[in-house]
Amino acid sequence: MLGLNNKIQADENIKNPPSSDSYPIVSGLFSKDRGFGVNVLSLTVLDLINEGQIKCDIDLEDSYEVGKKLTAEDMEVMKKITLRIANKGEQKTSETLAINLLKNMNKNKKFNLKAMAKQSNITSVANKFEKDLNEFVRALKNENGFDGENYKDILENGKLTVRGKELKKEWKNFQDYLKSKDLTEKYPPESLSENSVQILYAACFDIEKDALSIRENDSVLTDFIDKDGYKLLNIIFNNALLNVSEKRKGDGIFYGVNDKYTIPGGA
Repeated sequence: MLGLNNKIQADENIKNPPSSDSYPIVSGLFSKDRGFGVNVLSLTVLDLINEGQIKCDIDLEDSYEVGKKLTAEDMEVMKKITLRIANKGEQKTSETLAINLLKNMNKNKKFNLKAMAKQSNITSVANKFEKDLNEFVRALKNENGFDGENYKDILENGKLTVRGKELKKEWKNFQDYLKSKDLTEKYPPESLSENSVQILYAACFDIEKDALSIRENDSVLTDFIDKDGYKLLNIIFNNALLNVSEKRKGDGIFYGVNDKYTIPGGA
């Protein structure tokens, strides 16, 4: 295992992800919350954007960051970020469900984030979103052999195994690399693809803007992150959950994570 406190041991391997687990699984197992909320859907959307399954057009030059409360300016920024579902090539079941969820929510294959945010305020849309999200999460868990209590040799009876704890430390080292200007300059991503993958992994730990600040904004995905797209997706999806007609617990979905963000035009 690499130790960042010992610079001699930090070689080029520090930039390699410790495992090949999917982005949502990495986020669910090794983030602070260790759970599957709206962020796993947002991560899947990011991956689909990176793979060209969802096209992204951004009519905004400067970097943007959402504050502690949504403003009229935030809504205008959302209006300038348009997603279009290309839906090409072979997909996993969870990816197909994520794409269908977006179609159902927006009643279209092409939409901007502001329009989707408005849709998330509609009770009937929110109710369908909740149902679709639960189906997506179930498919995601089934694809990866994750039953909530057990996963590979990493999670057993709801607790990290010895291997799981070791892997968590390795992911922490990788996070430190993603945020470190010195290490990133010493061991930079060697391609546009590797740069985007590193930003995607950073999003798993909510440090995507930190990682991008010391990397090139050189792809559609990184530009989406540059405009705080990951955070905006989480806000929109969470807002939909806040607008369902009947709140339920025990299904692995978290409510109220971003409830401080109120999207104008609520029902």
